[in-house]
Amino acid sequence: MKKMVARLKKRAVEFWQLLRRTLFSGITLRWLRNVFGAILIASILMVTFFCMFAQNSYYNMVRARLRADAQNLENYYSNYISTESFTSAAQTMVDEFEDTTLMELQISDLSGQVAFSSSGFPLNDMQETPDLTGARLNKADSWIGEHTATGEKIMSYTVPLQDSYGNTQGTLRLLTSLELTDALLLRLYLLAAVIGLSVILLTGFSGVYFIKSIIVPVAQINDIANDIAKGNMTRRIEKYNQDDELGKLCATINAMAKDLGESEKVKNDFISSVSHELRTPLTAIRGWSETMIATQSEEMDATTRRGIEVIYKETERLSKLVEELLDTSRIQNGRFKLMVAPMDVVAEFEDTVFMMMERARLENVIIEYIPEPDSVEILGDKNRLKQVFFNIIDNAVKHSETDGKIETAVTLTETHVCLRIQDHGEGISPQDLPFVKQMFYKGNSQKRGSGIGLGVADEIVRKHGGTLEIESELGVGTTVIISLPLSSQE
Repeated sequence: MKKMVARLKKRAVEFWQLLRRTLFSGITLRWLRNVFGAILIASILMVTFFCMFAQNSYYNMVRARLRADAQNLENYYSNYISTESFTSAAQTMVDEFEDTTLMELQISDLSGQVAFSSSGFPLNDMQETPDLTGARLNKADSWIGEHTATGEKIMSYTVPLQDSYGNTQGTLRLLTSLELTDALLLRLYLLAAVIGLSVILLTGFSGVYFIKSIIVPVAQINDIANDIAKGNMTRRIEKYNQDDELGKLCATINAMAKDLGESEKVKNDFISSVSHELRTPLTAIRGWSETMIATQSEEMDATTRRGIEVIYKETERLSKLVEELLDTSRIQNGRFKLMVAPMDVVAEFEDTVFMMMERARLENVIIEYIPEPDSVEILGDKNRLKQVFFNIIDNAVKHSETDGKIETAVTLTETHVCLRIQDHGEGISPQDLPFVKQMFYKGNSQKRGSGIGLGVADEIVRKHGGTLEIESELGVGTTVIISLPLSSQE
């Protein structure tokens, strides 16, 4: 019993959580409005109309019985005893009345004073009702109200008493209690309410099945499809019924993910292979150009020397691009590793800043460094973090205006060390800002670059348990904040 109760509680909690997640979603809301709402309104209207119809039907049956008995008594009076005195005739009718257990007979004269009653209650206490008033005007009528003596709900039917010549001499009134009728109607009302509630609950449970069989799988498909769109090609959707559209959709998305994964693998293998193949000739070109620049033969004219320097610089740029491509390939293949060890992150950041100052001076850009702590030791890969610092500062120099300034600073919080690089250059447009950390994304910038560096830098910081945040305003500048935890988990 306890297990059953616990299971029911668990199902109830799951159902409530399901409703909270899906109640106001598009398809569910349309189902609530178009199906459940229509059935709910129809059920309420049908129960209401049934109750009204049942009440009218039963009251009409009671009224018809009273009418028939009253007309029979009125015919008996006019045809047989109207020649007697009114008092004698009324007494005769009351004495001969047999249905005293079902109804009460009241006879009154035209003055409104009741002469006789089969109930034995004081007759002059009866209230003036519309049916009595109508009967005195030769019009038979009925009335529903409360009995003044007993307080119970009654129905009365009153007809005029006429002699054989058509002269009205008084009124004949039949009254009966409606308590048994109302008790029967109450049972019918409850039965109709139970049926209506059952229809609503059945619709609700069918809706729950609909939500669980359609909405929840669609939500799961949407989540997995988003993961696939973000590059996780290993996610697969659990196949539901293969014979319906949902199962076919799952199979199609799984097949698409498989094909995209294979295409991604081919692309990554190609990038890795080409990158490795390029490293050797680029190393040779860089080495020989460096040697030729160092020798500076007297026979070498200025144009040749300048050409060799261009070759060397472009080789350096290509070598950096190749390394970024290799890092990208390692990241996408899951082979990107860190050599973690205790390191002074402030010292490594300072080294990178001072190394980039000469490069910035050649571009007529000033780099300012504002250190706060002397040293901060964290667990990290110093070579990879220096790669991040170099990439961010290099981007700041590249996107700064001539005679511009770059501000770098290190601050310390209770849990993190924050490294801040701010330039006052062209900035990043609001359309490009959300995507600048994606691999190969360049946006509308006309500056040279592969669009890989920020993606690799963000991955390196993320693997250190930190964050790389970029704030930028077009025409004002860009601020990059690298936040690294002081204590890293494995």
